[in-house]
Amino acid sequence: MVLIHLIQDVAPSLAHFTPWSAGDGWLWHVNLDWGILAQQFDTDVFAGFRNAWNYFIKSGQVWALIIGIVLGYLIRGLTTYG
Repeated sequence: MVLIHLIQDVAPSLAHFTPWSAGDGWLWHVNLDWGILAQQFDTDVFAGFRNAWNYFIKSGQVWALIIGIVLGYLIRGLTTYG
């Protein structure tokens, strides 16, 4: 917590810090926007997968998959030689 307060106290002085190079003009200009850095994002990376899985289960497609696997295994077993 102390580090955050230290950064907040130092940030205004760093925001206008512009050192010069020998003959090229501006070397860099530090422009810090601490409001963006302090934001917290509540992201759910698995939301799309969870919605697709729930639709897969609720629509009955899981039963079609299971029946297709069983029938495919039976047909393969009946049509192979050996």
